[in-house]
Amino acid sequence: MPNAANDERYLATLQRLLEIPATDTKTALSHAADALAAALGADKVDAFIYDATRDSLVAMGTSTQPLSALEKQLGLDVLPLSNKGRAVGTYQSGQCFRCGNLRDDAGEIQGIKEGLKVQSVVTVPLDVGQRRRGVVLVSSLKPDFFSEADATLVASAAKWIGSVAERAELSEAVRRTAIEQSRHSTAEEIITVLAHDLRNYVQPVMWRIHVLKHRATTDDRAADLADLDAALGTLSRLTALVSNLLDSTRLDSGLYQLDLQPVDLAGLLQEAAADLSSPVHAIRIKSAQPIVVAGDRVRLRQCVDNLLANALSHSPENAPVHVFVDRENTERGPLARVQVIDEGPGIPESILPHVFEKFFTGAAGSGLGLGLYVAKRIASAHGGDLSADQYAGKGARFTLRIPMIERA
Repeated sequence: MPNAANDERYLATLQRLLEIPATDTKTALSHAADALAAALGADKVDAFIYDATRDSLVAMGTSTQPLSALEKQLGLDVLPLSNKGRAVGTYQSGQCFRCGNLRDDAGEIQGIKEGLKVQSVVTVPLDVGQRRRGVVLVSSLKPDFFSEADATLVASAAKWIGSVAERAELSEAVRRTAIEQSRHSTAEEIITVLAHDLRNYVQPVMWRIHVLKHRATTDDRAADLADLDAALGTLSRLTALVSNLLDSTRLDSGLYQLDLQPVDLAGLLQEAAADLSSPVHAIRIKSAQPIVVAGDRVRLRQCVDNLLANALSHSPENAPVHVFVDRENTERGPLARVQVIDEGPGIPESILPHVFEKFFTGAAGSGLGLGLYVAKRIASAHGGDLSADQYAGKGARFTLRIPMIERA
């Protein structure tokens, strides 16, 4: 856990990152690099983004310092993956790297050691929209310049730099779409901007609460711990709401990308049930066999979380939510079928055709009406579907179908 001085330095750096306007991506990342360079006293900070057309890491954002100008002059603002080096290694492995004597490091390329004469570096992965997109490289001309606490700060700041990049990319996409289509829904634009800004304010609050929770744990203040856990739970629900807002924009703008891999759907549901169950609302998972699908684990978890949260919100107290996972054979191949059944009042026939519409909240009018919309779009993006109906003797039933992977 960072000490008080590092806490202040982290928060000061975070404040500068939060103040970066959502302009174009290059400008936003350059501002972020300047903020991190100032916090660490570094001679250069780069935010490299992978460019598939060149199979290279490209310095999309660079701090405004003399060493950065030399880097560009030597052509080291573009790092081909084939040339290897520490930045490329961090991008490919996802592992952070710190070195205070780079000249004796055989794993670094000569241009950085001899051309730039860099002696100390910290490299950390850069994730944008929950995808590894590049690296943050912090450099100094002095030996043994960066401490372990500095490396921790860089790793934490990289998460915020990724958020800055994501926000800038989404803003660019909105502008491009507006120019190409000459029309946009004013309400959706406002909601998207508010969602970005809201998340930027929620995350530092969560970080501060985690710091307070650590202090309360150290001092054995049980009452304070309970209140802090409750606050974190509320902020987690707010974060999920913001994620739905942002993902609805990505879905509508065609920016939604999937990282497909084998996913044990039953295991994923067990994890979700463990996180979402409560003493008054149990979630019971029943699966007769392993059900493996080709899916994006993060997005599928978001989909099932939305379904379970919807079922819990309509369930009476002490009534469980039942989830059945099985296989359904169809003409186009086997499908994984997930049935989420609650014991609530059910869905009126007049509302049933509209439950997956964007911003439709039903008769109760709770929430923003995005959870089921996003869940259905995630199912469709996986080549599956999500439907709703009444379940005899219970309440509402939502059925998720995703193509299965046949085991050899």
